Amino acid sequence: MTGKHVQLDATDWEILEKLRENARATFKEIGEAVKMSRPAVRERVLRMEEAGIISGYHAAVDPEALGKILHVMISFKFNSDFSYPEKPDDVLLRFLHASPEVLHYWKTYGDLDFLVEAAFFSKESMETFLVDMREYGFVRSHLIAASVERHDSAVRRRKAE
Repeated sequence: MTGKHVQLDATDWEILEKLRENARATFKEIGEAVKMSRPAVRERVLRMEEAGIISGYHAAVDPEALGKILHVMISFKFNSDFSYPEKPDDVLLRFLHASPEVLHYWKTYGDLDFLVEAAFFSKESMETFLVDMREYGFVRSHLIAASVERHDSAVRRRKAE
């Protein structure tokens, strides 16, 4: 990332929305959707990549399709008596990195120290994970009932501005 600030116009927001919908879309396909030439779309995408606006292209994996039927958000707060010879964050991060159930995590400020998204094959595997995590602090789990598409409203809202 260059740190260079890039001003986005309505067409840039449309391109971002098309890439969000299908990161494998060709410049030609995006160009047809936004009424631009393939080279013009390519130039805009490269500019957004160089500015760090587009930070990568990822495969979205559905944990349920892999048999991970329990999708959970976990709120975590360190115990005030947490006493390890190293920083608490380092210990917890090692635990999270070593856990294949962890999909994403965020270090937060305020009432929580971390927010963790994880998926499990069974209630037993979830319980084992939560018990292990409780060694480090207070854990509250939230079973996800349904997923809602993300980013869609933010991209559309910004595009309209």
